[in-house]
Amino acid sequence: MELLILPKRRFMKSIDTSTQAPVFELKGSVLTVLVLHIRETDADSLYPQLEKKIGQARSFFNSAPLLIDLSAVDEDGQAALDFMFLADTLRKLGVVPVGVRGGAACHGERILQAGLGLLPAIKTERTVATSVETQSSEPETQERKNQPESPSAVTNQAPVVAPTKVISLPVRSGQQVFAPEGDLVILSSVNAGAEVLAAGNIHVYGALRGRAMAGINGDVNARIFSLQCNAELVAVAGEYMVNESLDASLINQSVMISLKDGGLNFQVIGSFNPGS
Repeated sequence: MELLILPKRRFMKSIDTSTQAPVFELKGSVLTVLVLHIRETDADSLYPQLEKKIGQARSFFNSAPLLIDLSAVDEDGQAALDFMFLADTLRKLGVVPVGVRGGAACHGERILQAGLGLLPAIKTERTVATSVETQSSEPETQERKNQPESPSAVTNQAPVVAPTKVISLPVRSGQQVFAPEGDLVILSSVNAGAEVLAAGNIHVYGALRGRAMAGINGDVNARIFSLQCNAELVAVAGEYMVNESLDASLINQSVMISLKDGGLNFQVIGSFNPGS
């Protein structure tokens, strides 16, 4: 969301805004935000671990917006959390905390006083209810099971394949390409400072020097394929690795990145030589 504010003037006069051209817009946007999932609020454990984690890649975390997720912490655990101290500590470490997701309503005032926004926890009840309803529905009669399905019925039951988004031009620094439903195919390079995201797999048929995030909706089977990998960041279903942590043997290799045992797995599938 972008907000353009006119600078203050020393003398202001009454202006009929009904005839003025709009000078700003409020728009929804897809933004990449780091999420800090807090599982325990013990200060003696939380803050040293935060400092160590952020210290491993300070250039990546520097000035990065961060959302604090408390969905895994009960109301009593949240009561023990000093939101003002947490926000100040994160800012001193270089990140920019923007809000809290999943905070208990009784702690809302403390969260706001710390300069943090309030976001509701992610709800899953609807999915569960649908599943239960399906299981409890009345079973089909034997007669209906034996009837052949009409061609139209078969057609209606065909799975819907998520569309693949194909980009033929390089993704330049500052640009973001987003495939909200299916795979993303880049037929060129992803430059440093650029960002590509997909609900499914990501294929980069060029140099990957920016950020690539596959399975952004939680698809643990998503993969990233790169012809020449030297990424600033790669992530699959929320599990990420920054450039500073990449093994030197992987730099500029053709790789496939997937999830394995809760972490990222890099498999070299070839070596790219532009001059060959």
